[in-house]
Amino acid sequence: MLRPIFFAALLFLLFVYWRQPSTSTSSAAVPKSKTERVIQHQAVRHSGASRDLSAASKSGRTVAVGDLHSDLDQTLAVLRLANVIDQDQNWSGGQDTLVQTGDIVDRGPDTIAIYNLFDKLRKQANAAGGLVVNVYGNHEVMNLGGDLRYVTEEDYASFGGRLKRKEAWDVKTGWLGKQIYSNFNITYKSAHTVFSHGDLEPEWARLGVDTLNFMAREAIWNNQFRAPIFQGDGPIWSRGHATEEGGEAATCKRIEAVKKALGVNRLISGHTPQYRTGKILSICNGSYMVIDVGISKYYGGHLAALEIIEHNDGTQSVYALYPGGKRKV
Repeated sequence: MLRPIFFAALLFLLFVYWRQPSTSTSSAAVPKSKTERVIQHQAVRHSGASRDLSAASKSGRTVAVGDLHSDLDQTLAVLRLANVIDQDQNWSGGQDTLVQTGDIVDRGPDTIAIYNLFDKLRKQANAAGGLVVNVYGNHEVMNLGGDLRYVTEEDYASFGGRLKRKEAWDVKTGWLGKQIYSNFNITYKSAHTVFSHGDLEPEWARLGVDTLNFMAREAIWNNQFRAPIFQGDGPIWSRGHATEEGGEAATCKRIEAVKKALGVNRLISGHTPQYRTGKILSICNGSYMVIDVGISKYYGGHLAALEIIEHNDGTQSVYALYPGGKRKV
């Protein structure tokens, strides 16, 4: 599996390189070249900030929440549980980092409200010295690519109809598409933890976080939603770790390979709903966790968040936050 993925990645990057124009004479706001897009993406994402996103949060506290699926009430409830918003829906996390692992959209009516909430919190957190990170889920990519099979009628109505919704999701001209493209990546690495929506397999991890994020941005910009990175073994779709494909020993071996490739202590995913238990799944001695507990009412309305505390000696403590209290995992 390793060689085909590297070969596909190489072909993709060569294609991107050779298709770029040698000069750019356009002054339009929409970026045209690879370099312009990367620079614009980074400038928008980190405007007003000069910190390293791969470092630990300034407070030493990172919290992460899983799939939200267009359920505003449950979104607000889990963010309050994580102690990063107040009763007025404003950022209260100070210098904490909040990571949301994708699938904000689909299966519910509150798409606009939740994306706008995260956009507001991102700006408020930045002003306070904190950070809000959003990771692409398969449902973000599906909607950007026109796969609307899980969109509800209430969702369509909130945009003013199907046509207006389609226009809003365009990454080059739509207000929501541009917002998502400017602020989401396919994976995020903090000091000792890597976050993705689906499971990050070793073959993809060996390419590195920066390459994965670049490949995803290029594929989305160029409307290549069948690119290898968006296929079944890629970071938005794979469930190989969560389902312990090949057995526990083989799964833990793959997870250790990812940890080694990226220099992290643990992998955090969403995507595979733990709605039967409503609890965070932890396997391989805490090296891998699934935080999609079925937060939305569609999946049972379970509340949970993951908390990672960085200590001065370089160690970390990891907790599951539930309405009934905090548990070490």
